[in-house]
Amino acid sequence: MEERPVRAEAVGLYVHFPFCRAKCPYCHFASVPFEAGLASLWWEGLAREADSRADPALAVDTLYIGGGTPSLLLPEEVRRLLALLADRFRLVPGEVTLEANPGRSDGSFLAGWSEAGVSRLSVGVQSFDDGDLRLLGRGYAAAEAREFCLAARAASYDSLGLDLLVGVPRQSRAALKRTVAAVRDIGPDHVSLYLLENLDGLPIEAVTRDFPVGDDEAAAHYELVAEALEKAGLRRYEISNFARPGRECRHNLRYWRYEPFLGLGPSAASHLGSRRSTNVPDIRHWHGLLARGEEPLAEVVEVSPDRAWREALVSGLRLAEGVDLLEFRRRFAVDILDACGREVGELAAEGWLEVGADRLRIPEDRILLSNRVLSALV
Repeated sequence: MEERPVRAEAVGLYVHFPFCRAKCPYCHFASVPFEAGLASLWWEGLAREADSRADPALAVDTLYIGGGTPSLLLPEEVRRLLALLADRFRLVPGEVTLEANPGRSDGSFLAGWSEAGVSRLSVGVQSFDDGDLRLLGRGYAAAEAREFCLAARAASYDSLGLDLLVGVPRQSRAALKRTVAAVRDIGPDHVSLYLLENLDGLPIEAVTRDFPVGDDEAAAHYELVAEALEKAGLRRYEISNFARPGRECRHNLRYWRYEPFLGLGPSAASHLGSRRSTNVPDIRHWHGLLARGEEPLAEVVEVSPDRAWREALVSGLRLAEGVDLLEFRRRFAVDILDACGREVGELAAEGWLEVGADRLRIPEDRILLSNRVLSALV
Protein backbone atom coordinates (compact mmCIF):
# COMPACT_ATOMS: atom_id res chain seq x y z
CA MET A 1 0.00 0.00 0.00
CA GLU A 2 1.34 3.43 -0.94
CA GLU A 3 2.09 5.57 2.10
CA ARG A 4 0.20 8.84 2.07
CA PRO A 5 2.19 11.97 2.95
CA VAL A 6 1.48 13.53 6.31
CA ARG A 7 -0.06 16.98 6.14
CA ALA A 8 1.77 19.13 8.65
CA GLU A 9 -0.35 21.55 10.67
CA ALA A 10 0.69 23.30 13.86
CA VAL A 11 -1.86 23.40 16.66
CA GLY A 12 -1.96 24.31 20.31
CA LEU A 13 -2.96 21.58 22.77
CA TYR A 14 -4.81 22.31 26.01
CA VAL A 15 -5.18 19.65 28.72
CA HIS A 16 -7.69 20.31 31.50
CA PHE A 17 -6.77 19.01 34.97
CA PRO A 18 -10.06 19.35 36.85
CA PHE A 19 -8.89 19.06 40.47
CA CYS A 20 -8.11 21.52 43.26
CA ARG A 21 -7.42 21.19 46.98
CA ALA A 22 -10.65 23.13 47.56
CA LYS A 23 -13.03 25.12 45.39
CA CYS A 24 -12.45 28.89 45.59
CA PRO A 25 -15.64 30.94 46.14
CA TYR A 26 -15.12 33.03 42.98
CA CYS A 27 -14.18 30.20 40.59
CA HIS A 28 -16.47 29.37 37.67
CA PHE A 29 -14.13 26.88 35.97
CA ALA A 30 -14.87 23.16 35.84
CA SER A 31 -13.03 21.86 38.90
CA VAL A 32 -13.71 19.73 41.97
CA PRO A 33 -11.77 18.86 45.14
CA PHE A 34 -9.18 16.16 44.50
CA GLU A 35 -10.22 12.53 44.98
CA ALA A 36 -7.96 9.61 44.12
CA GLY A 37 -10.82 7.67 42.49
CA LEU A 38 -11.80 10.57 40.26
CA ALA A 39 -8.14 11.14 39.38
CA SER A 40 -7.93 7.54 38.14
CA LEU A 41 -10.96 8.14 35.94
CA TRP A 42 -9.27 11.29 34.60
CA TRP A 43 -6.07 9.47 33.64
CA GLU A 44 -8.04 6.68 31.96
CA GLY A 45 -10.35 9.07 30.14
CA LEU A 46 -7.48 11.26 29.02
CA ALA A 47 -5.72 8.30 27.40
CA ARG A 48 -8.96 7.29 25.64
CA GLU A 49 -9.66 10.80 24.41
CA ALA A 50 -6.08 11.27 23.22
CA ASP A 51 -6.35 7.94 21.37
CA SER A 52 -9.54 9.10 19.68
CA ARG A 53 -8.00 12.43 18.63
CA ALA A 54 -4.52 11.15 17.73
CA ASP A 55 -3.42 12.52 14.37
CA PRO A 56 0.14 12.47 12.97
CA ALA A 57 -0.78 15.53 10.89
CA LEU A 58 -1.14 17.63 14.06
CA ALA A 59 2.19 19.06 15.13
CA VAL A 60 1.67 20.33 18.67
CA ASP A 61 3.93 23.33 19.19
CA THR A 62 2.32 24.78 22.33
CA LEU A 63 1.01 22.76 25.27
CA TYR A 64 -0.96 24.29 28.13
CA ILE A 65 -1.85 22.23 31.22
CA GLY A 66 -4.58 24.20 32.98
CA GLY A 67 -7.26 23.65 35.54
CA GLY A 68 -8.09 23.35 38.32
CA THR A 69 -4.69 23.19 39.99
CA PRO A 70 -2.29 21.19 37.81
CA SER A 71 0.52 21.79 40.32
CA LEU A 72 -1.14 19.02 42.36
CA LEU A 73 0.59 16.75 39.83
CA LEU A 74 3.89 15.32 41.03
CA PRO A 75 6.86 15.86 38.69
CA GLU A 76 6.75 12.18 37.70
CA GLU A 77 3.05 12.59 36.85
CA VAL A 78 3.84 15.56 34.61
CA ARG A 79 6.43 13.40 32.90
CA ARG A 80 3.82 10.64 32.53
CA LEU A 81 1.36 13.12 31.02
CA LEU A 82 3.87 14.42 28.48
CA ALA A 83 4.79 10.84 27.52
CA LEU A 84 1.10 9.98 27.06
CA LEU A 85 0.70 12.90 24.68
CA ALA A 86 3.97 12.28 22.84
CA ASP A 87 2.82 8.72 22.07
CA ARG A 88 -0.26 10.05 20.26
CA PHE A 89 0.72 13.40 18.74
CA ARG A 90 3.73 14.90 17.05
CA LEU A 91 4.71 16.78 20.19
CA VAL A 92 7.30 19.42 19.31
CA PRO A 93 6.34 22.17 21.77
CA GLY A 94 8.29 25.37 21.93
CA GLU A 95 6.26 26.23 25.04
CA VAL A 96 4.89 23.94 27.77
CA THR A 97 2.86 25.78 30.42
CA LEU A 98 1.84 24.40 33.80
CA GLU A 99 -0.60 26.35 35.97
CA ALA A 100 0.43 26.37 39.63
CA ASN A 101 -0.80 27.65 42.96
CA PRO A 102 1.51 28.74 45.77
CA GLY A 103 1.81 26.12 48.45
CA ARG A 104 4.38 23.56 47.40
CA SER A 105 7.07 24.49 49.94
CA ASP A 106 9.44 21.77 48.76
CA GLY A 107 11.65 23.31 46.07
CA SER A 108 12.11 19.87 44.50
CA PHE A 109 8.69 20.25 42.88
CA LEU A 110 9.76 23.41 41.08
CA ALA A 111 12.92 21.72 39.85
CA GLY A 112 11.05 18.51 39.05
CA TRP A 113 8.38 20.12 36.89
CA SER A 114 11.08 21.88 34.90
CA GLU A 115 13.10 18.68 34.47
CA ALA A 116 9.91 16.89 33.34
CA GLY A 117 9.58 19.33 30.44
CA VAL A 118 7.65 22.37 31.70
CA SER A 119 9.16 25.54 30.25
CA ARG A 120 6.62 28.08 31.49
CA LEU A 121 5.10 28.26 34.98
CA SER A 122 1.92 30.31 35.42
CA VAL A 123 1.21 30.98 39.11
CA GLY A 124 -2.34 31.88 40.18
CA VAL A 125 -1.35 34.19 43.01
CA GLN A 126 -4.32 36.61 42.66
CA SER A 127 -2.95 38.98 45.33
CA PHE A 128 -0.06 39.56 47.70
CA ASP A 129 -2.33 41.00 50.39
CA ASP A 130 -3.55 38.79 53.25
CA GLY A 131 -6.97 40.43 53.42
CA ASP A 132 -7.60 39.88 49.72
CA LEU A 133 -6.42 36.28 49.96
CA ARG A 134 -8.72 35.48 52.89
CA LEU A 135 -11.74 36.91 51.09
CA LEU A 136 -10.85 34.97 47.93
CA GLY A 137 -10.57 31.73 49.91
CA ARG A 138 -6.95 31.12 48.99
CA GLY A 139 -5.16 28.62 51.22
CA TYR A 140 -1.91 30.53 51.72
CA ALA A 141 -0.64 33.81 53.15
CA ALA A 142 0.94 36.60 51.15
CA ALA A 143 4.39 35.81 52.55
CA GLU A 144 4.05 32.16 51.43
CA ALA A 145 2.97 33.25 47.96
CA ARG A 146 5.93 35.60 47.70
CA GLU A 147 8.35 32.87 48.84
CA PHE A 148 6.95 30.40 46.29
CA CYS A 149 7.17 32.91 43.44
CA LEU A 150 10.73 33.90 44.32
CA ALA A 151 11.72 30.23 44.33
CA ALA A 152 9.99 29.78 40.96
CA ARG A 153 11.82 32.83 39.63
CA ALA A 154 15.12 31.23 40.67
CA ALA A 155 14.22 27.92 39.00
CA SER A 156 15.16 27.12 35.42
CA TYR A 157 11.94 28.10 33.61
CA ASP A 158 12.06 30.02 30.36
CA SER A 159 9.16 32.15 31.59
CA LEU A 160 7.37 32.85 34.89
CA GLY A 161 3.84 34.24 34.80
CA LEU A 162 1.56 35.50 37.56
CA ASP A 163 -2.25 35.92 37.66
CA LEU A 164 -3.65 38.87 39.62
CA LEU A 165 -7.21 39.95 40.49
CA VAL A 166 -8.56 43.47 40.99
CA GLY A 167 -12.09 44.57 41.79
CA VAL A 168 -12.08 42.38 44.91
CA PRO A 169 -14.61 43.54 47.55
CA ARG A 170 -13.00 45.80 50.20
CA GLN A 171 -9.74 45.80 48.23
CA SER A 172 -7.77 48.95 49.13
CA ARG A 173 -5.18 50.93 47.23
CA ALA A 174 -2.74 49.98 50.01
CA ALA A 175 -3.40 46.30 49.28
CA LEU A 176 -2.81 46.87 45.58
CA LYS A 177 0.44 48.67 46.31
CA ARG A 178 1.60 45.70 48.40
CA THR A 179 0.83 43.44 45.47
CA VAL A 180 2.65 45.72 43.04
CA ALA A 181 5.69 45.87 45.34
CA ALA A 182 5.84 42.07 45.52
CA VAL A 183 5.53 41.76 41.73
CA ARG A 184 8.36 44.24 41.32
CA ASP A 185 10.57 42.21 43.70
CA ILE A 186 9.79 38.89 41.99
CA GLY A 187 10.31 40.20 38.45
CA PRO A 188 7.98 37.90 36.46
CA ASP A 189 8.07 37.69 32.68
CA HIS A 190 4.30 37.78 32.33
CA VAL A 191 1.27 39.01 34.30
CA SER A 192 -2.41 38.35 33.58
CA LEU A 193 -4.48 41.06 35.26
CA TYR A 194 -8.18 40.28 35.61
CA LEU A 195 -11.24 41.98 37.03
CA LEU A 196 -13.29 39.89 39.45
CA GLU A 197 -16.47 39.30 37.45
CA ASN A 198 -18.96 36.68 36.18
CA LEU A 199 -19.93 35.81 39.75
CA ASP A 200 -23.61 34.89 39.30
CA GLY A 201 -24.46 31.90 41.45
CA LEU A 202 -21.03 31.64 43.06
CA PRO A 203 -20.48 31.83 46.84
CA ILE A 204 -18.64 35.13 46.63
CA GLU A 205 -21.67 36.78 45.01
CA ALA A 206 -23.18 37.39 48.47
CA VAL A 207 -20.02 39.25 49.52
CA THR A 208 -20.16 41.47 46.45
CA ARG A 209 -23.75 42.39 47.31
CA ASP A 210 -22.71 43.47 50.82
CA PHE A 211 -19.55 45.21 49.62
CA PRO A 212 -20.15 46.21 46.00
CA VAL A 213 -17.29 47.48 43.85
CA GLY A 214 -18.28 50.28 41.49
CA ASP A 215 -17.15 50.28 37.88
CA ASP A 216 -15.14 53.49 38.33
CA GLU A 217 -13.39 52.14 41.41
CA ALA A 218 -12.55 48.85 39.71
CA ALA A 219 -11.24 50.66 36.62
CA ALA A 220 -9.09 52.98 38.76
CA HIS A 221 -7.61 50.02 40.64
CA TYR A 222 -6.99 48.20 37.38
CA GLU A 223 -5.14 51.18 35.91
CA LEU A 224 -3.07 51.57 39.06
CA VAL A 225 -1.72 48.05 38.67
CA ALA A 226 -1.47 48.25 34.87
CA GLU A 227 0.64 51.41 35.04
CA ALA A 228 2.94 49.79 37.60
CA LEU A 229 3.38 46.75 35.35
CA GLU A 230 4.29 48.96 32.40
CA LYS A 231 6.86 50.79 34.53
CA ALA A 232 8.32 47.41 35.50
CA GLY A 233 8.91 46.58 31.83
CA LEU A 234 5.81 44.46 31.26
CA ARG A 235 4.13 45.65 28.06
CA ARG A 236 0.38 45.19 27.58
CA TYR A 237 -0.01 42.95 24.54
CA GLU A 238 -3.65 41.95 25.11
CA ILE A 239 -6.48 43.55 27.07
CA SER A 240 -5.64 41.64 30.27
CA ASN A 241 -2.10 40.43 29.62
CA PHE A 242 1.32 42.02 30.06
CA ALA A 243 4.72 40.58 29.20
CA ARG A 244 8.33 41.39 28.67
CA PRO A 245 9.10 41.49 24.93
CA GLY A 246 9.39 37.92 23.65
CA ARG A 247 7.72 36.42 26.73
CA GLU A 248 4.11 36.64 25.57
CA CYS A 249 2.13 33.42 26.13
CA ARG A 250 2.37 31.75 22.73
CA HIS A 251 -0.45 29.32 23.48
CA ASN A 252 -2.95 32.02 24.41
CA LEU A 253 -1.91 34.08 21.40
CA ARG A 254 -3.34 31.22 19.35
CA TYR A 255 -6.82 31.98 20.65
CA TRP A 256 -6.60 35.71 19.96
CA ARG A 257 -5.07 35.14 16.53
CA TYR A 258 -7.82 32.63 15.70
CA GLU A 259 -5.43 29.73 15.15
CA PRO A 260 -6.33 26.03 15.57
CA PHE A 261 -6.26 24.34 18.97
CA LEU A 262 -7.24 21.01 20.46
CA GLY A 263 -8.54 20.48 23.99
CA LEU A 264 -8.51 17.28 26.04
CA GLY A 265 -10.25 16.68 29.35
CA PRO A 266 -13.58 17.65 30.96
CA SER A 267 -14.87 21.04 29.73
CA ALA A 268 -11.95 21.46 27.28
CA ALA A 269 -12.66 23.25 24.01
CA SER A 270 -11.30 22.59 20.52
CA HIS A 271 -11.37 24.51 17.25
CA LEU A 272 -9.99 22.64 14.26
CA GLY A 273 -10.98 23.66 10.76
CA SER A 274 -14.59 24.83 10.78
CA ARG A 275 -15.58 22.70 13.79
CA ARG A 276 -15.64 24.12 17.30
CA SER A 277 -16.57 21.87 20.21
CA THR A 278 -16.66 21.80 23.99
CA ASN A 279 -16.47 18.71 26.19
CA VAL A 280 -18.94 17.94 28.95
CA PRO A 281 -17.67 19.32 32.29
CA ASP A 282 -18.57 16.46 34.64
CA ILE A 283 -15.68 14.01 35.05
CA ARG A 284 -17.81 10.87 35.38
CA HIS A 285 -20.01 11.83 32.42
CA TRP A 286 -16.96 12.63 30.29
CA HIS A 287 -15.28 9.35 31.25
CA GLY A 288 -18.47 7.33 30.67
CA LEU A 289 -18.96 8.67 27.15
CA LEU A 290 -15.37 7.86 26.25
CA ALA A 291 -15.66 4.36 27.76
CA ARG A 292 -18.62 3.74 25.44
CA GLY A 293 -16.63 4.93 22.44
CA GLU A 294 -18.59 8.17 22.12
CA GLU A 295 -17.31 11.70 21.77
CA PRO A 296 -17.58 13.46 25.16
CA LEU A 297 -19.14 16.59 23.72
CA ALA A 298 -21.50 19.09 25.29
CA GLU A 299 -21.60 21.36 22.23
CA VAL A 300 -20.53 21.32 18.60
CA VAL A 301 -20.66 24.36 16.35
CA GLU A 302 -20.02 24.37 12.62
CA VAL A 303 -18.48 27.80 12.06
CA SER A 304 -19.51 29.34 8.76
CA PRO A 305 -16.96 31.39 6.76
CA ASP A 306 -18.88 34.58 7.58
CA ARG A 307 -18.92 33.80 11.30
CA ALA A 308 -15.24 32.81 11.23
CA TRP A 309 -13.94 36.12 9.91
CA ARG A 310 -16.12 38.11 12.29
CA GLU A 311 -14.91 36.09 15.28
CA ALA A 312 -11.31 36.46 14.10
CA LEU A 313 -11.74 40.23 13.83
CA VAL A 314 -13.14 40.53 17.36
CA SER A 315 -10.43 38.26 18.79
CA GLY A 316 -7.65 40.10 17.00
CA LEU A 317 -8.79 43.48 18.25
CA ARG A 318 -8.14 42.28 21.81
CA LEU A 319 -4.45 42.48 20.99
CA ALA A 320 -2.48 45.68 21.35
CA GLU A 321 -1.03 45.07 17.88
CA GLY A 322 -4.55 44.93 16.47
CA VAL A 323 -5.42 43.27 13.17
CA ASP A 324 -3.15 43.17 10.12
CA LEU A 325 -5.54 44.08 7.31
CA LEU A 326 -3.51 42.48 4.52
CA GLU A 327 -2.96 39.22 6.39
CA PHE A 328 -6.65 39.16 7.33
CA ARG A 329 -7.65 39.49 3.67
CA ARG A 330 -5.25 36.70 2.73
CA ARG A 331 -6.68 34.32 5.37
CA PHE A 332 -10.39 35.05 5.03
CA ALA A 333 -10.75 36.67 1.58
CA VAL A 334 -12.45 39.59 3.32
CA ASP A 335 -11.51 43.26 3.19
CA ILE A 336 -12.52 44.55 6.63
CA LEU A 337 -12.81 48.14 5.46
CA ASP A 338 -15.25 47.05 2.74
CA ALA A 339 -17.22 44.61 4.88
CA CYS A 340 -17.46 46.84 7.96
CA GLY A 341 -16.76 50.23 6.46
CA ARG A 342 -19.63 52.09 8.09
CA GLU A 343 -19.03 50.64 11.58
CA VAL A 344 -15.27 51.18 11.37
CA GLY A 345 -15.73 54.74 10.12
CA GLU A 346 -18.09 55.65 12.96
CA LEU A 347 -15.87 54.07 15.63
CA ALA A 348 -12.77 55.76 14.21
CA ALA A 349 -14.50 59.16 14.12
CA GLU A 350 -15.36 58.77 17.81
CA GLY A 351 -11.81 57.74 18.73
CA TRP A 352 -12.61 54.10 19.43
CA LEU A 353 -10.52 52.70 16.56
CA GLU A 354 -7.25 53.63 14.89
CA VAL A 355 -7.20 52.85 11.17
CA GLY A 356 -3.80 52.71 9.49
CA ALA A 357 -2.71 51.78 6.01
CA ASP A 358 -2.34 48.12 6.99
CA ARG A 359 -3.65 47.78 10.55
CA LEU A 360 -6.76 48.23 12.68
CA ARG A 361 -6.43 48.58 16.45
CA ILE A 362 -8.14 49.89 19.58
CA PRO A 363 -6.27 52.86 21.13
CA GLU A 364 -4.50 52.15 24.40
CA ASP A 365 -6.67 54.60 26.35
CA ARG A 366 -9.86 52.78 25.23
CA ILE A 367 -8.70 49.20 25.74
CA LEU A 368 -10.58 48.68 29.03
CA LEU A 369 -13.80 49.72 27.30
CA SER A 370 -13.17 47.49 24.30
CA ASN A 371 -16.60 45.84 24.51
CA ARG A 372 -17.99 49.07 23.02
CA VAL A 373 -15.95 48.34 19.89
CA LEU A 374 -16.23 44.57 19.78
CA SER A 375 -20.01 44.49 20.14
CA ALA A 376 -20.37 46.95 17.25
CA LEU A 377 -18.41 44.66 14.92
CA VAL A 378 -19.96 41.28 15.74
